[in-house]
Amino acid sequence: MKKTFNDMVEESRDELEIIDSHTLNTLMKDKEEIVIIDVNDKEEVDERGMIKGALNVSLGTLPYKADQDVPESFKDKRIQNRDKKVVVTCGLGLCAAIGGKLLKDMGFKDVVLLDGGVTQWVEDGYELEK
Repeated sequence: MKKTFNDMVEESRDELEIIDSHTLNTLMKDKEEIVIIDVNDKEEVDERGMIKGALNVSLGTLPYKADQDVPESFKDKRIQNRDKKVVVTCGLGLCAAIGGKLLKDMGFKDVVLLDGGVTQWVEDGYELEK
């Protein structure tokens, strides 16, 4: 049976812990050791900005940049530690859900989804940086 984008998002959300903006803000203020990954394409992130300290790794490149069994030149060294908490986000949290499930499938132990993405982050009164 074929899957739609929405099917993939819902399946992914079912496998992830979901946190809200306020919880992420608390983790950041408490200096928790987390990696925030914005999976939108660079052009979109450059235009709207992203959460302070976040890394921009587009969903299309995430599978090989997070992989440990590819040539060094393919990897993103910042996202190799499977033991760190990873918070995945994007504009609305849809692509981030798919990216989060992908990371979980790749062996990342603690992957959480920012509910509503950076859009909700801003609506909740937090800022993005460019």
